[in-house]
Amino acid sequence: MEFVLIGAGMGSEALLTAQAREEIERADTVLTTPRLADGLSGIRGIEAVPLVQLPARALACEGKTAILLSGDTGFFSAAKSLRIKLCEYGSVRVLPGMSSLQVFCAKLGTSYDDAVLLSMHGREGGLLGAVSYNRKVFALTGGQFRADALCAALADAGLNHVRVHVGENLGAADERMVSGSPEELSGLAFADLSVMLVENDCPADASRPLRDSDFVRGEVPMTKQEVRWLACDLLAVRPTDTVYDIGAGTGSVSMELARRAGRGQVFAVECKQDALELIARNRVQTGNYHVKAVEAKAPEGLDSLPAPDCAFIGGSRGNMAEIVQALLEKNPHVRIVISAIALETVHSAMQALKDAGMEPEISCVQVSRARAVGSYHMMTAQNPVYLIGGNL
Repeated sequence: MEFVLIGAGMGSEALLTAQAREEIERADTVLTTPRLADGLSGIRGIEAVPLVQLPARALACEGKTAILLSGDTGFFSAAKSLRIKLCEYGSVRVLPGMSSLQVFCAKLGTSYDDAVLLSMHGREGGLLGAVSYNRKVFALTGGQFRADALCAALADAGLNHVRVHVGENLGAADERMVSGSPEELSGLAFADLSVMLVENDCPADASRPLRDSDFVRGEVPMTKQEVRWLACDLLAVRPTDTVYDIGAGTGSVSMELARRAGRGQVFAVECKQDALELIARNRVQTGNYHVKAVEAKAPEGLDSLPAPDCAFIGGSRGNMAEIVQALLEKNPHVRIVISAIALETVHSAMQALKDAGMEPEISCVQVSRARAVGSYHMMTAQNPVYLIGGNL
């Protein structure tokens, strides 16, 4: 059996490559989804099959079967899974097509070699962080993550200063392209098959570690910069991780974690109102717009959050064991780092991790900073801080 997976672009004959047309004409059977069949049926007889039924229908065909897929076969395409399902039954060739990214950026007169590429089809998170740290973000939208809903999320997060371009039904007779602020576009209704390009002229530099001077302090305790950097390294935060900062205080650790989890989600859990106000100010000041403040005294309030990949506990208010247990119930493999100044807190952290079946790893961080004394510089010691880790 022979299969050819063909990128059919936006679903119009004009955007098919010459190679694609040739393969379509030579095939014994041509299959595609109902949406694409409507725009391509003028070429020859094409059988419309729902996407989930394409593999079974292709295996029932004889001879050479061409399968037309929207966009480009290498850009968030069903070609990836189809190829895996069909290759054990015969030869599979893959032909590229015009992607929505190429078509949309060409219509806007802009390049895409400097853009971050996302697909929001059935995916949670990612857009706010990507927009926070990049000048240009392209996203495929759909389902609950339609373009208007994503624009509303950008506006709610404080990113209304960015410029958004939305393309709907590209290549079709009812194609629509609009540009504006997130707030302006959130009031419009867009079809599922829409694409977005978000431009941010002043993104934060995610590669730059945050210093104490970057934050609004107030009277709320703040984890010192050297401790934040080490704690984030110990947590081994990945770009797409879901992260908790429990007892977030000013949000300084939340913001540092956010720069590591640029495509993920960061939840700053805090119960004091003055601290919550500082978190709101600091997320804007440092440009970490995907940090979400959660008003709660942990472990209360964690139930409604998605399962964490890692968690920093900077304050437990006497609930250390309960917090650790709640984290493990949400994810048995969660990575935990606890900070402590008092020896009593070190003991409770060790006991909570041991009771949960983890072997604690303990470090004592002692930092000194230089200060000018006349023409000399002298080192001034900071308070020692303990970092206790589990499942690292």
